[in-house]
Formats: sequence, C-alpha cells, structure tokens
Amino acid sequence: MKKLHCLVILTLLFTAACGDDDGALPADGGLVADALVDGGPAAREGGIVDQGPDSAATSASTGCGKAPAHKLGGVQVSRSFSKAAGGARGFFLSLPKNYDRNKPHRVIFAYAGTNWLGKQIRGYFKFESGDQGQEIYVYPDLKWRDFTGWGNLGGWLLGPHATPAHGDEDIVFTRELLDLLEASYCVDRQRVFATGHSWGGDMAAVVACFLGDRFRASAPAAANRPYWFEPKSGPVGCKGSAAVWTFFGQNETHFKQQAYSGQFGEQQVTFWKKKHGCKAGIADLTMGAKGECVAYKGCTEQTRYCFYEKSAGHQVPSYFSASVLSWFRAL
Repeated sequence: MKKLHCLVILTLLFTAACGDDDGALPADGGLVADALVDGGPAAREGGIVDQGPDSAATSASTGCGKAPAHKLGGVQVSRSFSKAAGGARGFFLSLPKNYDRNKPHRVIFAYAGTNWLGKQIRGYFKFESGDQGQEIYVYPDLKWRDFTGWGNLGGWLLGPHATPAHGDEDIVFTRELLDLLEASYCVDRQRVFATGHSWGGDMAAVVACFLGDRFRASAPAAANRPYWFEPKSGPVGCKGSAAVWTFFGQNETHFKQQAYSGQFGEQQVTFWKKKHGCKAGIADLTMGAKGECVAYKGCTEQTRYCFYEKSAGHQVPSYFSASVLSWFRAL
C-alpha cells in the first residue's frame, strides 16, 4: 500500500511552484510528491436541526469577552505545542474584520496537501472571498517528515492505521490548536468544521473520525483510499459523530491505482454510510450535473457525496468552496 495525497516545497521546487500568495496551483497541481505513493444529507431526510440562538450561551468558549490576541485579518502564527503535538508548529489564522469578542464564531480548519503550507491553501480554497461572514479560519501548517518508502515530504500523520503515515501527532496538534483558539477567542464550540484537499482531504476525514467529538462536520476533497480507517492495528475508534460531505473527481488524475473511476471515493463514502447507519435512498443535491451530488437518506448524521465534474481532475470542482461554506453555515 503506497500512495499519497496532495495539497501544501520539495524545497527548491516549492519556491517556484508554490511561492505566490494568491494560492495559484503550480502546473502539476502541487502533486510532485504524491505521485510516489500508491493508494496503497440530510440526517434522517429532515436535516440537522440548527440549535439556534438559545444555544449560544452554552456553546460559547472561555475566550469570549477577551480582546483578540492577534490582529484582525490574516496573520502567520508560530507557537510551541506539546511534544505529543510536534512542539513548535505554525498556522495561518484569519479573524473576521468584524470580529465580535462577545459573539461565538464558527471555526473552519482547512488542511493543505503535500508540501503546501496553510497560507497557500487559503488562497486555493478562497473561502474568504467576498462576504467573509463571522467565521474564524485556521490553516494549519504540516510538517516535513521521513516516510518509509516515500521519502522526505510535507504531509500529515493520519492516526494509528495509516502506515507509513501513521501516528497521532497531527491529531493531537489539531486538538491543541482548537483548545488554543477556544481559550483565546469567542468560539462556538458546537460549530467547528474541517475541510482539506488531497492529503489535506485525508486529514479532514481523519479529524471527522478521531476528533468527531470536537468537530461538527467535515468536507474532504480528492482524498486517497481510506487506508487510515483500515483496522490493521486494532479497531477504528471514532469519537462523536461528525457530518461528512465527501468530494471525489470523476476524472481523478492523481490516484492512478483505482480499479475503476471513483473507486476511492466510493470506499470513503462506504465507511461514512456504515458509521452513520444510512438506509436505502438518496436525494439529489442541486449542484453540478443531475446526480453528481447526492445526500443519503436515513442517516444519523448528514452524509453527502459529490462525484464531481471531469474537467476538475484532481482539483476541487467549481462549486466546492461556495457550497461547502453554505453547508457549514447551515449546521
């Protein structure tokens, strides 16, 4: 089992391919390293009920009322975390310009792919274009590590089952980073979300499982075969129950080991449908071509899937950012 995923410097190549602040993808889509590895909605149809303004007091974090620790807008932050979280780590933090210290805000984590940093995936997703709303965005920086059989790459550790990308360091990092945000800012603890592309999509899926008690929903895009949920070292111990919207391309150009188009996407969705107890039946979502995006019925949590437009290849479809942001805001 050898395959990787994508999203945020094979040192020299990185400068040329990923140096622009606007997040434009390099000609190869930032997939140089990924090519080394082998692929080795509504809940019960009625939707998830928004808990409404009456829940704000109980969901407000301890950071409410505090003056913001960083300037509003975007800022790169370096911070010392625990040894279990990797020690010194970085992340790009974006606070809304109309940040209100007394109003609980949604938080969106966005994970970059292979050899990309958080600031770059910010420019790629463009969630903050136009009306930024009231979200706090955090774009964690991955670490460069030696992965057996893959070489030295910037990537994520995906829990206990994901050899050679196994380990809990980035899960602990995410948890401690969320703790930091909740202690420093006015966060709605019931509305914390994750998304990511390629290897970052893997991480978004992993967070939905192993940190499902802290994250309300996740939208992984162009992620690998879900080898991180194959219980070779014991059962998969998901916590909580996060809603999941999986995105996978019809013309996936990166994962060439699929037996058929969409195999890895189907494998991801199968895991979530089983976890969420989905029953027979689907509802078409009004985006892309008819039947391109669906919501599964009879699920304990919203479980959605987009087998998206061929023209996108390994990249996210044209409607990704707007539809995902709208979904997060509806939860």
